Amino acid sequence: MRGWDEGEEDRKESLKRLLEALSQSRSDISRSWRIYRRSLLAVVGLLLVMSVVTISILASRIAVEHPYRNLQDTEDLWSIDYEPRRAHPFSEECDWHEQSISLTQQRRNEMVTVVAESDDKVGDDNRYYRDTLSVIELVHLEDNLGYDLDASLISIDPNNSSILVLSPELYDNMSLTTIWLTYEFDNDAMHVWWMPDGYERCIFGTNDQGQDMFSKVLYGSRVSLKIGITVAMLTVTIGTIVGSVSGYFGGRVDEVIMRICDVFFAIPGLILAMAFVTAMSAMTSLTMPIWLGVLIPMLFLFVTFRSYLNSTIAGDQLSDQVMGSLMRNRNLFLGLFVFFFFVSLWPDLFGTSDSRSWRIAAAMGVILLLGVITLADKRFIEKTSFDGVGERVSKSLDWTNPWRYLTLRTVAVFVAIVVLYRFSGSTGGEIVVIKDFDRLWQIQAALIFTGWPGYARLIRGQVLYVKEMTFVEAARSVGAPSGRIMFRHILPNAWAPLLVAFTLDIGGTILSASGLSFIGLGAAPGTAEWGLLVSESRRYFVNDPHLMLYPGLAIAVTTLGFNLLGDGIRDVVDPKNRR
Repeated sequence: MRGWDEGEEDRKESLKRLLEALSQSRSDISRSWRIYRRSLLAVVGLLLVMSVVTISILASRIAVEHPYRNLQDTEDLWSIDYEPRRAHPFSEECDWHEQSISLTQQRRNEMVTVVAESDDKVGDDNRYYRDTLSVIELVHLEDNLGYDLDASLISIDPNNSSILVLSPELYDNMSLTTIWLTYEFDNDAMHVWWMPDGYERCIFGTNDQGQDMFSKVLYGSRVSLKIGITVAMLTVTIGTIVGSVSGYFGGRVDEVIMRICDVFFAIPGLILAMAFVTAMSAMTSLTMPIWLGVLIPMLFLFVTFRSYLNSTIAGDQLSDQVMGSLMRNRNLFLGLFVFFFFVSLWPDLFGTSDSRSWRIAAAMGVILLLGVITLADKRFIEKTSFDGVGERVSKSLDWTNPWRYLTLRTVAVFVAIVVLYRFSGSTGGEIVVIKDFDRLWQIQAALIFTGWPGYARLIRGQVLYVKEMTFVEAARSVGAPSGRIMFRHILPNAWAPLLVAFTLDIGGTILSASGLSFIGLGAAPGTAEWGLLVSESRRYFVNDPHLMLYPGLAIAVTTLGFNLLGDGIRDVVDPKNRR
């Protein structure tokens, strides 16, 4: 092992390469921006997307009404006060409040004064409370049958604007039991400071339940962006993995995967998503067995460990052995053996004890066992020489140059170890992946389930093209494993169309999610989701078109922004523009 001082030159060289890579990245970004800004529409799309994202982040500060969590802390709810119902934008009715006054109760308590109070509200602790209001002007007074009364029968206490005083004439009128008083009150909490006087209230009006449409549209941006970005990222990930495997290995693997994709393409995506959402409607949470949750990071650690063994113990040597078809396809049989082991034996082995130590030891033992099988395959089947093992292992454990470990693989290994440790300590038999698997999550799962085949076919075509290039042949000729070739050589040169499709798909996903909510298969009633807001406003479209206008515009602007952004990115990655 070398000393720290002996690795100074290597550290300087690695740091130099890292700085050169950062400098090249800055140069690439600068050049990409110069290409991107040539298109005015692309810049407009970027501004639209940035605006929507900013609004979603600051929604809780900009909105004047806010949702609260239900008692089970599973979903956001909005207070319903029906006041005012379907008010037009900037309507003065938004500063009015109608309060019921029981004259019978007042006479029983011998009280001629009434406190101006709001309707019941729900606090952060899920308890009801009422605000005391400051009355500005009395607007209207009527009895319990709806007949108008003289508003002068009630007056505002000159010393306290929150106190209403009943006149003797009204108090002594035994024919009246309950009256309804409408008054204007100080409603600054529902006003926005950045609008001029007279236009600072009810910017988008209110819906049929008296809820502020401006606030619901703002919070709806969070829901729609969450669905769009989450679905797009997961469909890209699944489609990239499946498409890369299909394009790189070809043959029967490619045939099977593409036929599965054809089955998905044969059914309209929205109809398939509707069926999937309906099938998941009874699910309240998404869980998986603990042994399966531990298995996922364990397999990743094994793949990394196998790559390490191949590069250090075996030295990535090429085998010159002539093998029969059985030996050439031994990895397939090994894969089937591992599959049946993990399906039939691993759950029982993992469940032998509930202690974290045993579970981690079992996982590490299986990884080491598979590593030994890998080495045995190299030594006795491929006849690989292990000469120089000590030198290669010593170099791999050289900690005098920490810069060499500053890679995504290091981060991924660290994350896998943390996940393995956390999952091993879980109690019970299942891991809760999503505690509240509500209808919004069901929409996302349905769109992911139906969306990945498109990305798989797209990346497959790119892999088929790139894998025939000379640098891939060179990597294959020196014995690089398939995983390294795919993720280090092919995918970095095939990502451009994928990035464009990813950006365009966010807008399409938002449209699909809104469509499912519009027909009643999406967000739960009362949720601040754009498609649902449009659906709820259909019956009032003739008299109150603004209820449908603003959430519809939000959908259109967001979708248009991502589409224009995707067009601009297409110009950036086009080789014709790289000059």
